[in-house]
Amino acid sequence: MQLSLTQPSSWILLLLLMTNLLLWKNAASVPMCAMRNARCFTFFEDTFELAGSLSHNISIEVSELFTEFEKHYSKVPGLRDKSPTRCHTSFLPTPENKEQARHTHYEALLKSGEMILDAWESPLDDLVSELSTIKNVPDKIISKVTDIKKKIDAVQKGVNSLMSTMNGDEEKKNPAWSRLPLLQSDNEDTRIRSSYGMISCLDNDFKKVDIYLNVLKCYMLKIDNC
Repeated sequence: MQLSLTQPSSWILLLLLMTNLLLWKNAASVPMCAMRNARCFTFFEDTFELAGSLSHNISIEVSELFTEFEKHYSKVPGLRDKSPTRCHTSFLPTPENKEQARHTHYEALLKSGEMILDAWESPLDDLVSELSTIKNVPDKIISKVTDIKKKIDAVQKGVNSLMSTMNGDEEKKNPAWSRLPLLQSDNEDTRIRSSYGMISCLDNDFKKVDIYLNVLKCYMLKIDNC
């Protein structure tokens, strides 16, 4: 299934459809498929392909968001301080790069992606809410982060469904999240720097998710040279 980068809304709808089919039909045991290019593609494979394609699109958009935010607020004092931002996901035991991902068992790799996606559920809500309160934030940035959140929600649902199909429902232990005090500061420059740090963390984390899901897509679809 080849989908253009110009069709993100179609990806979301298709991924949510595949997610519902996985849950409804229990794709782990029902070999339903569609023939394309002389191959039988199961709903399971299609969900991996859609999740991989959409995650790559999201990764590109988050990087663009980071660049646009940094450029717009470049004159805010201390915005580009060299001291690294400590992300709330930093303690998660996940592969750091593509090489590590390739040497990780596929179930553990999917679990790593799920942990990162689940860990961003509440922080993303806070980020969207906070950006809308910052003065002079461009409408383009607000629109982009809102759109990114919708797409991440779709990928999260797809990955959660894949994990449920493969391993059944299991208890999750997501990183504890409490709204960053800096996001609630009366000092707008402080809130801008805090938002910038969160976007930086999201950028780094979604590069990982993109790697994981596309390594898994190659594994599931038996694609060489990924």
